[in-house]
Amino acid sequence: METDLKKGRAFRALVRRLCFMAIGIGALTNPMDILNPYNIGVGILLGLLFGGLFRMFLKGFLGMFNGQFKRERGKEAIRYAVDNGMLFLAPFALMLLIAVYYLGWSMTIPFISAGIMAVGTASSIEMGKMLGKQGIKNTIAAAGVSFVFSLIWTLSFSYLNKVPSYLEGGINLVRSVVGGGGL
Repeated sequence: METDLKKGRAFRALVRRLCFMAIGIGALTNPMDILNPYNIGVGILLGLLFGGLFRMFLKGFLGMFNGQFKRERGKEAIRYAVDNGMLFLAPFALMLLIAVYYLGWSMTIPFISAGIMAVGTASSIEMGKMLGKQGIKNTIAAAGVSFVFSLIWTLSFSYLNKVPSYLEGGINLVRSVVGGGGL
């Protein structure tokens, strides 16, 4: 059973990381400068950081609410359920990139929030499949973690959106001073 849980692990990790990178890039894209490397770089970093924290908390809460299952099957089973649930983020990340880069939308927070909530639901469904029955505690735990992370992303977006421009301004200031341009 252990080898079955590890099968496809690298693929799931790649998809998960690409999805969170897409979320970060899509959220921080400036409609006036779509290919700004600062927005893309900071978006990738924030997306990966946010995704890693979200995954860690989701695994932790599902593990906490399923102690007996975790003791019997190990942490790998919880990780498997969460990672399979994270695959449900792919269509939302794709819609987000289409909305930003093809349709020119700039306010894409609803895609991100819906994707995060879908991941929580999918993770609880995957957990139920492994348990052989759906449990309301898993649904509540996953929905609670997903709601909190969706809320955190939505509330912090207005602050995080400023980071790339501050970074770009700081780098340009240092370049100016180092290049002999002075203040």
